Amino acid sequence: MKWSEIRSQHPDKFILIGDIVEERISGSKSKILEGNILEVTDDGKAIRKAYRRFRDKGYNVIYSLPTTPSEFVVEDVPIKGILK
Repeated sequence: MKWSEIRSQHPDKFILIGDIVEERISGSKSKILEGNILEVTDDGKAIRKAYRRFRDKGYNVIYSLPTTPSEFVVEDVPIKGILK
């Protein structure tokens, strides 16, 4: 399903999306074009738990916030520091 359709069907919701199709805009930015809806909720903690559950199973997923615009652009930011 296209991102614009997903956003219009579920306005002001947290949305977990799998099977993502994206378009590379630059070296560190991608535009999400479409994907499959895996979960929709009003609860930020619930969407984060669902995200971790799907990631632990090996799925390539992303979630949107209620304020995510109709043009869903994601930027890859390198993590600096020590992870424990």
